[in-house]
Amino acid sequence: MSLDERSGGTGPSWRPSAKSALAVFCLLLAFAAWVLIVVQQGCDPASDAARGRELFTAEFTPEQGLGPLFNDQSCAGCHLEPTVGGVGQDGLATVLRVGQLTPAGFNPMVGRERLEAPKHAISELGVACDREPGIPAGVNVTSVRNAPPLFGSGLIDAIPDAVIRAGAVAQGDGVRGRPNVVRGPDGRERIGRFGWKADAPTLELFVAEAFRSELGLTSPLAPALAPSSTRAAGGPCSEKSPASEVDRDDVTAVVAFLAALPAPAPQRSAPAGARVFQQTGCAACHVPTLRAGTREVELYSDLLLHDMGRALDDRVVQEAAAGPDWRTTPLWGLADRTRYLHDGRARTLEAAIRDHGGEARRARQRFRSLPGEQRRSLLAFLRTL
Repeated sequence: MSLDERSGGTGPSWRPSAKSALAVFCLLLAFAAWVLIVVQQGCDPASDAARGRELFTAEFTPEQGLGPLFNDQSCAGCHLEPTVGGVGQDGLATVLRVGQLTPAGFNPMVGRERLEAPKHAISELGVACDREPGIPAGVNVTSVRNAPPLFGSGLIDAIPDAVIRAGAVAQGDGVRGRPNVVRGPDGRERIGRFGWKADAPTLELFVAEAFRSELGLTSPLAPALAPSSTRAAGGPCSEKSPASEVDRDDVTAVVAFLAALPAPAPQRSAPAGARVFQQTGCAACHVPTLRAGTREVELYSDLLLHDMGRALDDRVVQEAAAGPDWRTTPLWGLADRTRYLHDGRARTLEAAIRDHGGEARRARQRFRSLPGEQRRSLLAFLRTL
């Protein structure tokens, strides 16, 4: 039985809001791209997307597998502004990534505890359970992560690995991105593209991991981690039983829903600011477009890892990404954001740029040296994306 059958599909309705005819056009293009992919796999995209919408907005319960520790009861709880699929309330929906630094290096503590410090336990919902939320024992490294917007995810998923890999060349100013090569459950190596450190190579794996990490719902793609104690398997307060709580069809449905969300569209033209964007060196990492088939995807990212310097070093290692390494954040949809950087610390674009270091150091210096009019022009351009 799939999760939507158990929940009854009672989640809140989703009403997409298009700012312009161009945004609607982008939605149609993104949906068409997804249709081509899923039809080849024998899926019904319209039906899957509708079911995925219900799963994304539904509030799950312990009886449906929630927990025993979790960050939210609903995917939409962290992705709701300006519409479902966006960011958290007032731009923030943070979780705490955890790990342990040892003399041998970084220990992600996989198999001992979850990768995050969960905010809640099912005991808060009236279920007898002695599991406690918060930072697990032994952790000495924490990293705040803010939930990113998910619009345009289907197009990012469709960008070939070869296109991303082609950008991993010297760009001048010490800029040279590198792919985060990740081995999937099938043993195949692919280039990561989702997540703050590009540790998820496909939208499907990204969704499955989010089910497990944020809601405590396991699946064939993200099964239960090894237990951290001798608690017997089974029961709502156990670490997890071997059985999956979300089947692959549930994951496929949510992927279809996210893939049908429209890619953000620029609000207006700002050619003067776009020229300054290029001249300062910002476009060396925030590449305006990447090709997916016949489509130029205007995400303003190379989807590669870059060393961002000491100010952004969180000491957490994820696959090939070390502490100061971060995937170039796509800038599309920037106009709708009020918090910036991986932890949401920056409340203004200027503050976010100020914390850029490492490979972005020279671009940051050029930004600081810009005459007032050119600086305002660049910032105005960013607010159109």
